[in-house]
Amino acid sequence: MKWITEDVDMFLKERDYVDTVLIPMIPLDFKTNVKSTAAMGEYIFALTQEMERQFKGRVMLLPSFTYLKGENVQTYKNEIVKWVQHLQEQGFQHIFLMTSDNEWREIELELQSMLLWLPALPLENLDAQYKFKVIQEQVKQLIPLFIDKWQG
Repeated sequence: MKWITEDVDMFLKERDYVDTVLIPMIPLDFKTNVKSTAAMGEYIFALTQEMERQFKGRVMLLPSFTYLKGENVQTYKNEIVKWVQHLQEQGFQHIFLMTSDNEWREIELELQSMLLWLPALPLENLDAQYKFKVIQEQVKQLIPLFIDKWQG
């Protein structure tokens, strides 16, 4: 389910079965490494969209947590922890943060959720069909992480 009215209607009806939230963490940077930063966002956006599609009815895909890449991630830690605490208070048992920004790994244990860090694969020069195949292959590797978390 996505954070759109149609899916929120479904969520409200099936709330007891939706115990997992997925939050894409997308950096912005218009000073240096603009293209690689955009590639991170593009990759994580594509992955989270496909994860939501695979687990529709069990996972709520939230809007991206967007932040300025030039800042230290410690600057944003308290905000993401507020998001996580709010979601936990609302009954979500499993919260996954997904990013390609390596800096988040430095404070992973402080985030009170599961951080999924994946190095960004450049999708820009791939045709749509191959891009989809690449994303699907990555999702196949992520699915066991979700299932293990649900069973644990």
